[in-house]
Amino acid sequence: MDQKTEVIKRYFKLSDLASSSDQARHEIIALFASNAVVKGANGVVVDNPTKISAFFEHFFKDNQVLRHLCQVSISDGNYQAEWAVAGRKSNGKLFAFHGFDTYQFDPKNKIIFLQVEIR
Repeated sequence: MDQKTEVIKRYFKLSDLASSSDQARHEIIALFASNAVVKGANGVVVDNPTKISAFFEHFFKDNQVLRHLCQVSISDGNYQAEWAVAGRKSNGKLFAFHGFDTYQFDPKNKIIFLQVEIR
């Protein structure tokens, strides 16, 4: 498994922990380069470290429990993760989604672009 695939799998593993772990949230944020752009499934675009940190803080506060499955594919150097998630919102409601994340990386294997799509 290459390093970029390992970063993606770590992102999902940490996502399952981050609602109840400050350490996991900090580790997720550390996966991103300082010039990263994140496009959330809700249309929100964040493009600097402060906004990325706030995006994930809000996301993991709203989603109290998460369980992901993911499969990473590489096509022509492009990385995509197909994922499924089940979870519980902060209001107690349960949910399940299926989607795809698209990733780009810098030379240090930091994420410089993440686009999340729910399908």
